[in-house]
This record gives sequence, structure tokens and C-alpha cells, in this order.
Amino acid sequence: MGFNVLGALSGAAQGAIFGANPITVGAGALAGAVGGSGASTVGGATNSYQNLINGGYLGATEGLEAQQMMFQLQLQAQSQQFDEMNSERSELLRQQNSLREVAMEQRKADNTIVKEFIRSIG
Repeated sequence: MGFNVLGALSGAAQGAIFGANPITVGAGALAGAVGGSGASTVGGATNSYQNLINGGYLGATEGLEAQQMMFQLQLQAQSQQFDEMNSERSELLRQQNSLREVAMEQRKADNTIVKEFIRSIG
């Protein structure tokens, strides 16, 4: 196995792209010069680019899912507030009906007392 100059250059370029520091450039150049062929390095770069694109797509999808979850939480909170408001309104209406019934019973009692008073006078 010999020293492959093209492999060293493409390995260094790949290391620069993915690491952007001297260690990854050197490691990429060494790997390309000793073990890699130009074709496999290009194929590896193509796979790495595809992985980068896939990662971006997945990141965007996760962002949309997070946005959807926030929307669902807001919708759930709004629904809960609506339900609580309706419960409170129902309770207030029930209390008003109870007070109205008590007032009606009081009027009936007052009418009975007035009738008895009129009978006792007359």
C-alpha cells in the first residue's frame, strides 16, 4: 500500500469541511493518504453531505413538531378555561334559581299570613 497524494488532499478537504480544525484536517489527510482511495473519500463525503441534509431536515421536522405541541398546549389551556367558565356560569345560574325558589316560597308564606290576618279581622 502506497502513499496516495489525491487521497491525502481529499481526506484533508473532508477533514476541513467536517471538523474545521487542524486535527481533523491532519487526520483526514493521513487517512486518505494511507488507507483511502479517492473514490471512497468522495463517496464518504457524499454520504456525509447526505447525512448533513438529513440532519437539517430532521431538525426542521422536530421544530415543526415542537410548534405543533405548543399549539396543542395553548388550545388545551383555552379549552380548559372555557370549560371552567361554563361550569362557573352553570353554578351561578343554579344559585339564582335556588334564590328565586326561596323568594317564591316566602311570597307564598306572606300571602298565607295576609289571608289569615284578613280573615281574623273580618
